[in-house]
Amino acid sequence: MATDAPNSKYIHLYAIVRVDSPVNEDYPRNSIAVVKIFSSRKSAEQEVSRLNKVNDDKQCRYEVYISRFIE
Repeated sequence: MATDAPNSKYIHLYAIVRVDSPVNEDYPRNSIAVVKIFSSRKSAEQEVSRLNKVNDDKQCRYEVYISRFIE
């Protein structure tokens, strides 16, 4: 889950990232994807929990990463 503290200078968003495993050695960039962006950490964490439960039988996991929004 997101552990970085937001910086007051920026608007912060919470990206849900899917990591496939094993990593596709021929196309490693295809093994990681940003699937959704949330403005609320709580909403992002709830969605990660849901996605990990729904996709429990698949070889992937979902995590939340904090990011700065720059216009």
